[in-house]
Amino acid sequence: MKLMKVMESMELVVSIQNRESLAIALDKGVGGVVVRLPRDPDSQVFSELAAWRAAAREQKVKFYLTWDWLVRERELARVPEMLAAVARLDPDALQLRDLGLVREARRSYPDLPLQAAGNFGAHNSPGMRLAASLGFSRVVLAGPVSLKDLALMRRQTAMPLAVALGTFCPGYAGLCLMEEYLGVSCEACCLARPENAGTLMTTLETLSGLCQLGIEAVQLQGELFAPASLARVIGLCQAVATAAPMERPRVLAAAREVVEAFGETLRMSPPAPETPPGPPVYPLPPSQRLVQSPPRPGLLGRGRVWLEVRDYAEAQALAREWREPLVLGLTSDTYAAFLKEHRQWDPRRLIWRLPPAIPESALGFYQKALETLRQGGYHRFVAGDWGAVALVGEAGDQIFGDQTLGVRNSWSVAGAREFKVTRVCLPPGHRSDHWQEILAATPFGSFWSYLYRCAALAVCPFDAAALTPPENLRWMVEDGKAFLCLKAPQNFHDLDPWFKQQSILPLVVALPHSPRARGQLPPWLVPRPLARPRR
Repeated sequence: MKLMKVMESMELVVSIQNRESLAIALDKGVGGVVVRLPRDPDSQVFSELAAWRAAAREQKVKFYLTWDWLVRERELARVPEMLAAVARLDPDALQLRDLGLVREARRSYPDLPLQAAGNFGAHNSPGMRLAASLGFSRVVLAGPVSLKDLALMRRQTAMPLAVALGTFCPGYAGLCLMEEYLGVSCEACCLARPENAGTLMTTLETLSGLCQLGIEAVQLQGELFAPASLARVIGLCQAVATAAPMERPRVLAAAREVVEAFGETLRMSPPAPETPPGPPVYPLPPSQRLVQSPPRPGLLGRGRVWLEVRDYAEAQALAREWREPLVLGLTSDTYAAFLKEHRQWDPRRLIWRLPPAIPESALGFYQKALETLRQGGYHRFVAGDWGAVALVGEAGDQIFGDQTLGVRNSWSVAGAREFKVTRVCLPPGHRSDHWQEILAATPFGSFWSYLYRCAALAVCPFDAAALTPPENLRWMVEDGKAFLCLKAPQNFHDLDPWFKQQSILPLVVALPHSPRARGQLPPWLVPRPLARPRR
């Protein structure tokens, strides 16, 4: 009874996969259990989930469902049926990622409590405020986030938080494109290896720090532990969470002895990979991933192509021969260099890209930089996560959403427009038929696309670059983050007539992460003659 009373201040939620892990969690008196909804559940799955929910309710344990995968346009027809089945289960909350699914759930079932799933990708307080505007009652934070940034976030938002404990992937949540490009599920990802995982003691030490911050809940990935050890792991987490602040060092020391004594039996291990939802949209073998085409001078129309550069020095060099807009990443270095020469630039020719997963401790710089840029007439930005969208959209600027926003269906396109996202990048693909369904279901002029780039399939803290990547990928470290990128670029310039017909613009030629020499344009990208000396 004392344990349950103390744990009320921090809810321990355990993810479960089967009846055995459910029974263990209920027997240990956890605060809640969470189940991930499979991509194509049938009536038998929902019957089993109903039995699990009844068992949890009998023990006064909360029952959560997670629907954290993105819905493709062709899957929307089944969504109303699945949402109705979820609503009949009456979970304590449904954790969602897909923006279109969030809007539909709110419209059809306004009394169904919603939470932002870890893959929603909230990394800072602007992302939290956007989540609050969507009607979420709690945000699950997954992926790397420091205790310092968590403490700062707590000061800026009253949104209840749940922090995911124990993970194999070092990547930032919501920014992974591995499954869509290569058909690799999260569990089978090259980053999800036992040797890359943190230890159980690291998880317990993190939990101790979270207790001091007053975090409302933590989610333990129960599937990472064998059933025989799950009960002991839950017990260790409860011991740390319920200990008085002065007692936690002693409790952690005792937990360390337990972990060392039981060794391999308490080792984290990745769950069995799930079946990907069909073939990847980028299934070409590495040797064929660079589309070879002869140069075609004058191929691209005026004002339709943006050139993304690696840094300010490259922007300077290419601005002399490239008269169309340039995309430049907003960092402290590029911003400082730009300020020295800002009078030489035309705001119509420079678009700024916000970095992914801006930590709370760095928000002050970006807020001030954005304010200064707006005063100078710069109002177009590229954003790859919802925190960046919220940060830019607060002032009504024009936002071009990247693929990592997870906009994969017409409902999500409509939802993104509510947050000032003017256009979103086409989903991963390499043929026009990959995009026909979503184009047919959305307003004309909803999308932009990359014309050439080496896509970053995962974004991690910089020290992840020490991990060995697969043969067809490589690490690129930029501005304190490690990007796991395709070695061979995608080159879609043969699709330019089709892009033009579909009003897909701008088309971005992205030089970052590419093998091209610095300061050189692709040979098929012929700039128009210089019109004036001003950049």
